[in-house]
Amino acid sequence: MIEIHFDEASEAKKLFWLLNERKRDAGPLFHAVCDGNKTVAVYIHGEEKHVLEAHIIPVLTAFVRGSVEDRLLLSIISDVFYFRDREEQQQILALAHSFLDGERRDYRKGEGFAASRMALLREAFASFLRDGLSFSFSSFATFRLRPYIERLQHYVELAIDEYKLEQEYQNFVQMLRDCVAAREPKRLRLYLVHDPPRFLFYDSHRRELSAEEVKQLIDRHLVVSQPMYIDSSVLAPLVSLAPAEIELYTDHPDDGMVQTLQNVFQERLCLRRRADFSRPFAANAGNWEES
Repeated sequence: MIEIHFDEASEAKKLFWLLNERKRDAGPLFHAVCDGNKTVAVYIHGEEKHVLEAHIIPVLTAFVRGSVEDRLLLSIISDVFYFRDREEQQQILALAHSFLDGERRDYRKGEGFAASRMALLREAFASFLRDGLSFSFSSFATFRLRPYIERLQHYVELAIDEYKLEQEYQNFVQMLRDCVAAREPKRLRLYLVHDPPRFLFYDSHRRELSAEEVKQLIDRHLVVSQPMYIDSSVLAPLVSLAPAEIELYTDHPDDGMVQTLQNVFQERLCLRRRADFSRPFAANAGNWEES
């Protein structure tokens, strides 16, 4: 028998449920008993090594990932990095999951990350579990799961870096929105054509503006007075002009600059397909004049 003691009855019940789900495949090789409080006992009837490796360890690994991992992540966020605001904690937790689940690239990953965090869990359980053992799960986590918890802390660090960058980006976007809102539009309409990596400017008559003409549109006082760097090839001239309408033609709506332009100019900006720029003017296009 392996006896596992938990601090919370809810965790004991969750593990007991997972073990019973697994028993459907394992048959008579083991059975589990929950005392209705905080202890789960696992009775092994088959060959010990096989039952542990094929059934008990996979269940415990799934239990940690599904029922314990978020609590550990939140503990790291709060107690190691001192983010105590609940909303901030949840945002960082979501970012940590995006790294853990592979949605975001781990740009710090090195040679020491050959094993997955699930492999670290399996190794910890395999080197510890044996028939006749009675242990506290919280003590096991503290003393036996250190490599796994260190891996979680690594991803929390990445998430915090990303969170701070996103906060800076949101502040930057809001600053530009405020600039645009405070300025009188110097052009009623501009056309912008995305020809990666460039953005080509066209006036209301679809005459292409040269790089020098675009440069001359920049309000130097605007650029110098802002605390953050403003891209001089696209953002600076557009914010300087604060057009009433911008038609942006692109085949790359997920491009970072395209998304920034959408975030800054919002309802002033209309996104269109790149091929649509070659189509004839709408009938009322000539009604827009340069101001």
